[in-house]
Amino acid sequence: MRGYLLNLSIYLDDCAFSHRLRQELIEAGHTVYVPADIDPPLTGVADELHFAYVRSAGLVIFTYNPKDFLALHKRFFQHPGILALYRDNDPTRDMTHADIIRAISNLIQIHLDLSNGFWTLNHYQW
Repeated sequence: MRGYLLNLSIYLDDCAFSHRLRQELIEAGHTVYVPADIDPPLTGVADELHFAYVRSAGLVIFTYNPKDFLALHKRFFQHPGILALYRDNDPTRDMTHADIIRAISNLIQIHLDLSNGFWTLNHYQW
């Protein structure tokens, strides 16, 4: 039996979206939203609009664009949380989907409330 796990409502921004990652996060028990789910769709909009949406909807955002979202985090202190992933663009070193899901699980077992935080998933991959 798995230990206590808090399931998140996660929004995958444009750069983090993949059908496979979405499905694996859902299978792990998370609720997952993507830009195309929103009415009107947010596919291809600026990061500021994605961030405004997740702040109003109460969703944790997951991004492969840490630089821009760290800047938004510094401008807007109150938000549901940012999950960021730094990538080397080298498949031998980049985190797999399974690594990402495990890192999210590790993170939320340590920090039950992700609100207002900028969380680098690379630090939680044990």
